[in-house]
Amino acid sequence: MSTKILAIFMSIMMLVMTSIFPGFVMPGTTTVPTGEFLAQVDEAFGYAKDDSGKEVYGLKVGDEYYDAVATAAKYDVLVDYETIDVYASVKPEFVATVLVNAAGIETDDITVAIGNAAKIANLAKVSAAVENEIISLDALGRLSLSAMDKADVDAAIAKAVELRGKIDEEKNSVLLVDGVKTVDEYTLDGDTIIVPDDTDLEVGDKYVLAQSDEILTGAAYTVEAVEEVGGEKVITNSPAAIEDVIEKIDYEGSSEVDFASAMILNGNGDVINDGTLDINKLSKEDVLKTLKKLANVSFSVGGFKIKAKITDTGLDFSVSKNVCNGVALSKSYSLTNLTVDAKADMNIAKFNFNEVYLNFDYDLKDTTSITGSYAQDIGKAYETVGEKLSGESKFVDLANKYLAKLDSTSIKLFTFTLPIGSTPLTVTFDVLLNIGVNGRMEIVIQSEEYHGVQIINNKVSTVNESKVVDRHVDIYGTFEVCLGLDVALGLYGYPLVDVGVDGGVGAYVEATARLVDKDGNIVVDSTYTVPVDYLVELASGLDFEGEIDIGGYADIYGILHVSVGENSVISKVGLSKTWTIFDRSNGTFAHIEF
Repeated sequence: MSTKILAIFMSIMMLVMTSIFPGFVMPGTTTVPTGEFLAQVDEAFGYAKDDSGKEVYGLKVGDEYYDAVATAAKYDVLVDYETIDVYASVKPEFVATVLVNAAGIETDDITVAIGNAAKIANLAKVSAAVENEIISLDALGRLSLSAMDKADVDAAIAKAVELRGKIDEEKNSVLLVDGVKTVDEYTLDGDTIIVPDDTDLEVGDKYVLAQSDEILTGAAYTVEAVEEVGGEKVITNSPAAIEDVIEKIDYEGSSEVDFASAMILNGNGDVINDGTLDINKLSKEDVLKTLKKLANVSFSVGGFKIKAKITDTGLDFSVSKNVCNGVALSKSYSLTNLTVDAKADMNIAKFNFNEVYLNFDYDLKDTTSITGSYAQDIGKAYETVGEKLSGESKFVDLANKYLAKLDSTSIKLFTFTLPIGSTPLTVTFDVLLNIGVNGRMEIVIQSEEYHGVQIINNKVSTVNESKVVDRHVDIYGTFEVCLGLDVALGLYGYPLVDVGVDGGVGAYVEATARLVDKDGNIVVDSTYTVPVDYLVELASGLDFEGEIDIGGYADIYGILHVSVGENSVISKVGLSKTWTIFDRSNGTFAHIEF
């Protein structure tokens, strides 16, 4: 019997069985409770937990599936249902409907024909799910009415996540508020704008400046004064509120970041590269000059020395600082293949965000090292091992004095501003380094990163994927070192939506020092959260008649904090949010004992 004939035979058998017994499930099928399916959807789509505490779909706080259902309801993926049996096995129609809602898939112009359409309540959304390959029909073109197999449920969720924010490159429109003017020809003179004499601008007018190499982002102003000088108009301005300038935006697109054409500022605000709207306008000599300049960038911020090489495909940079005598921190990154996908369907005048995506993915190699030892300075202060290792002595106070040499630090390294294709939209992103270290370590992490934000009907969720492709670890002390990327989608100088990602690696190290004298008496038995090399180097080679035992463990963990709307328009409607995706509580990937 051929595979096709067998499939048709099985489909017919299923149709017969489910017609006679609607709850029939083929033997061997692993099913998923509807409440568990919703919990999977919440996690896959990055939904923030609902904290309202209100009864939802008959479930009260404390019910096994309350959080899953309340959170899904908060994000409007259950709008097609009045009742839900969370303990019943989930069926294809429910899976299809929920996932079409979650992915924001449009249901217009769907042409899929479903043989048993009369039995499907949410036909348009099920058809959209079939057309987008979230679920499939049987060999006779009918939708199964029985419980869905777990493997198919997992595949459907993965496909819906992949489809959310699907980009239509043809969408690109900006509608200004009535009466707002556009100025294409202008020059800058300090805080004033100089325009041709025949430019139609008067006091009180609101206007936008088109993007140019002078202002990559464009700008929007209210005219405060107009002075005619030598056949030109000198315009004095004040900032205009975004809602008074832009009415609607409908844009979708994907751009690979060209670092060499970006406007680049260092952490001190100094211009490294002027940037250009169209790198093809530059001569070959100009391009070579720019690339040479960007291949050897160096400056200092907050006592840290930064060196960088910037190319059209990526950014290599290192950060170093002498912490104290004999101890140095160095940090290097290679960030390549940065792509930004953006989707903005917004009514700015009404602060309604119908559908907004800002997703960015990149490859990252992250190398961190602290060399030298704090112990060589501390050890000189004491005469005996007992004094040096006693938790009750001045040792800990002195150790903490040296640890404070490198307290928690956050520094901005770069700011990049880039135009998006031929649109007036821009992407701006800050590169930051956040450090908290009290030990010696070397860590090399290579990863593939994908982060972003989704807003549908003024509700926010996040997108976070991280795949580690290589790792090397050598740890002596507690530390957290993170790379921060703050990415914003902007228009005429206004940040519309922003995503902040602070990710990296941390370690918590706890060491125990036990000293037993020659008569078997315990002299010291203390636990420290100080770098292990303190204890090892202080104890080694000293005159002590007895046993010295130093041991402990290190937990090494991933760190990922995500923030949305801290510096953009969406904060005006309360869409600012922060999430801790990973920290020591749930992101430990190695436990090392010594």
